[in-house]
Amino acid sequence: MLAALERHAHLLVLPGSANLARSVKNPWSAPERVRMIRAALAGAGADLRRVRFAPLPDEFDTDLWAAGVRAAVGTRDAVLVGFEKDATSSYLRWFPEWAAEASPVTPGLNATDLRRAYFTGEPVPDLPDAVRAALETFAHTRTFRRLRAEDAAVQAERARLAGAPLPLQEVRHCHVAGGHVWLRRRTGPIGRGLWELPGHRLGPGETPPPGARVFGHPSRSLVLPAVAHVLPSEGGGEAVPLAWALARPRHFLEDHAVIVRRMVQS
Repeated sequence: MLAALERHAHLLVLPGSANLARSVKNPWSAPERVRMIRAALAGAGADLRRVRFAPLPDEFDTDLWAAGVRAAVGTRDAVLVGFEKDATSSYLRWFPEWAAEASPVTPGLNATDLRRAYFTGEPVPDLPDAVRAALETFAHTRTFRRLRAEDAAVQAERARLAGAPLPLQEVRHCHVAGGHVWLRRRTGPIGRGLWELPGHRLGPGETPPPGARVFGHPSRSLVLPAVAHVLPSEGGGEAVPLAWALARPRHFLEDHAVIVRRMVQS
């Protein structure tokens, strides 16, 4: 961001996953991340009047997500600043209409490794003072303790499923009737208290049901890559007002709010 501000008059930052519940993958809401980024930039002497933030939801669909980015930017006269760390940076090549500018690589700066260290009590890499202070404060909250338990459960589940055929396969039921959608609450440490579509993971030898709608984005699952085969059928759970559910995507596990919206719109 500092490199971009050195070369350009204005910077637009799109904090992603703005519609997702807190998880070990996305521990902080978009407003919390904006506050940390603004504080870090201010600490580095940046002129915050030149920086604008526009939180961006995840769509778990490349074309829809890219369209959201283009709508937020609002012009073809833009420069995309970033660097390709790994496969997760492929989005930098999805906007050929914009100029591309490589930013300097900061050795040791990796959000995945930082989160792992943070939740396991290992030393956290060097961070801006404002960000370190925010993380230290967050570590004393009930939410942090819940996420730390979730992190341990995610790692244990990955170990248990080591060697399983990937992606994992699951069946989900999206029953909508009378202005309600049938959901159930998560009770385990992964996504505790969040709404999910009723369903189950397919076991060895089980085949996906015919006619199901497939949701298989590689990053949709917190544990391991998983494909959801969603049927517009009854599967248990309790009736929740559909309008209420659609207005509160951050109350849902993983991409389940996106699935409900797509199923209703189809």
